[in-house]
This record gives sequence, C-alpha cells and structure tokens, in this order.
Amino acid sequence: MKKISIALLMVFVIALSFCAKKQEAVERQQKPLLVKAERPQQGTLAKYFNYKGTVSAWKTANIVPDTSGRVGRILKKQGDKVAQGELLATLDMTSLELQQKQARAAVAVAGTAYQNARLNEERMKKMLENKAISAMQYESTKLALDAADTQLKSAKATLDLVDYTARNAAMRAPFAGIIAAKNMEEGDMINPMMGMGQSILTLMDLSRVKVTVEAPAEEIELIRVGQKCRVGIASRPGEVFAGEVYSKNLAADPLSKTFKVEVKIDNPEMRIKAGVYADVSIEYIRKENIFLLPLTALLAGDREVLVIENGVARKRAVTVGLQNGTRFEVAAGVGPDERVVVEGNYDLKDGTAVVTAGDQE
Repeated sequence: MKKISIALLMVFVIALSFCAKKQEAVERQQKPLLVKAERPQQGTLAKYFNYKGTVSAWKTANIVPDTSGRVGRILKKQGDKVAQGELLATLDMTSLELQQKQARAAVAVAGTAYQNARLNEERMKKMLENKAISAMQYESTKLALDAADTQLKSAKATLDLVDYTARNAAMRAPFAGIIAAKNMEEGDMINPMMGMGQSILTLMDLSRVKVTVEAPAEEIELIRVGQKCRVGIASRPGEVFAGEVYSKNLAADPLSKTFKVEVKIDNPEMRIKAGVYADVSIEYIRKENIFLLPLTALLAGDREVLVIENGVARKRAVTVGLQNGTRFEVAAGVGPDERVVVEGNYDLKDGTAVVTAGDQE
C-alpha cells in the first residue's frame, strides 16, 4: 500500500512538471519579438555610373620661344604661381641684338639704293619724253627701280622678322597658373623646330581640373553635359569633390568602342593635383521628395514588407520604385505614418506579435 502511494505521488509530480513546461512554452510563444521598425522617410534618391580616370590640368602650356637660341634667364621655378602675361623666361639677346643691327643696316643700304634708282628713273623718264633716249633704255632703268624696290621690301621683312624674334625672346604666361615643371637651365640651347617636346617651363591652370573617363555604348545615351558627379581622389582619401560633365564624344573609339567623357572639377585651392587617379560617379537619374525605406525592409522576392499593426507584424504588398545599394523608393503599399520592420524580419511570420526598442522603454 505504501509503495502504491509513493508511485502515485511520483506520477503527480511528473504531471505537474510537464504542465509547467507546457505553460512556459506557450508563454514563450506569445511573448512579442523584438524588432526594429522605421517609417518611410521623405528624401532624394540618385543612381550613378562609376568610372576610373586620371586627373589632368584644365590647361597646359609648354613655354618655348618661337626661334632657336640660348636660354638667357629663367625667372620662375617649379611651384610658383604666375599671372597672365607675366614674364617667365628670356633668350640670350646677344645674338639677336647683332642680327637687329645687321638687319637695320641692310634696310638703310637698300633704302639708299632705292632712292638712287627712283631718281634715275625720273631723269630717264624726262629724257624719254624729250626723245633723248630710246624706250629700251628707259625700260632698263624701270627694271632697276623695281629691283631696288624688291630689295628694300626684302630687307624690311628681314628686320621685321628679327624684331619679332627679339620681342618673343621674352616668354610670357599665356594664362594664369602654376609652374608645374622647370625643364631646362640658363645657358641651354633650345630649338623648337627640332620638336621632341623641348620646353623651358611647363605651365598649368589647376584652378579647375578635368578627368577623362570612358563610357560604354549602353551608358553614353544616359550621360548629358551638365550632369552632376561625385569624384574621389586617390591622393585625398575620404574626401568627395563635386564635379560636372563638361563634354562627351559623339563617336566611339574604333578599338575600345567606348566614348570619352570629360568631367570638370572646380579646384580653387588646388588641393587636387594633376596626374593622380580618380573615381568618378556620374549621376544619371535623380528623384526628389519621395518616400524611402532601407532595402533590409524587403522580404524575399522584393515585393512585400512587414507592417506593424496593433503590435502585430502583417505582410503587406509594396511597389518598389527607384533603388540604390541601400534604400528603395516606396511607390505604393505603405503610408508615410506606418511603421515597417527593417531589422528582425528574417523568418518572421505574418501575425507574430512584435515590439520595438522604443515600445519597450
């Protein structure tokens, strides 16, 4: 009898324990799950084409004389800022000054010869009128005058050329900028006619810079002059510069089949240097005053979200408009005052009780 009582007591204890665990499981199922929710926020969404390129100066000029000669003075060094028209360098004037003297003397001699020929022609003309000479003799005098006139004009042209060379021996800045490189030393010989890229100085306008990128055919039609850009510079990590599409080619490169697009960036403080790599994002579509939610709010299939209604998560069909890598446009399906689950919605079933961090507080 005693054994039966003990057995009944054990069965009773086990039954109580089972009921307690079952009740605990039910309570746990009914306990609201913690989620994060947001209301659609009004804002702007843009999409970009991303390219890589190299920064170049807005304008570049190689400072060279118009004629060959020896470099006389170099008045600027690398890094100097210069104004438009400022004197940068000169050729050695010793040879040019001698050429000027020679050319002026040649003009004087030719001028005297011309005057003599003109006076002789006038005398011979009167003699022809008086029939003191033949027409052939007068023609000979006329030809001598024409020759003297040609000789004088040639001497004057030579002097003009030498004077022009002397004036341009003083090399001035064609635009305001900064001396990017000093390529020669005083006393070096320079002959621009030889080519080979010889220059005394290199002048750059860095108040604006440009980046040339290559766009594929399927993107070029969406790129327009004046479109806004975001530009990241390799030498200035963490900074984003505002740019603008300045020009685009209308014909594709025959080899790459891509189109060159030029982006300009204002650079008044010259923080951006020429020759560095750049990441260019060209904004090709932009929508303002639209309602946005994080992409994490979308359930599998990207056509539904979970909206909190009276403490319960309810599935709701949503129309997704424009989207980028983090947010999407709520085109329809959710009102601006409704709360949408953006975190904790993974495997969350329709009708589950939920609570947000704000509700807990």
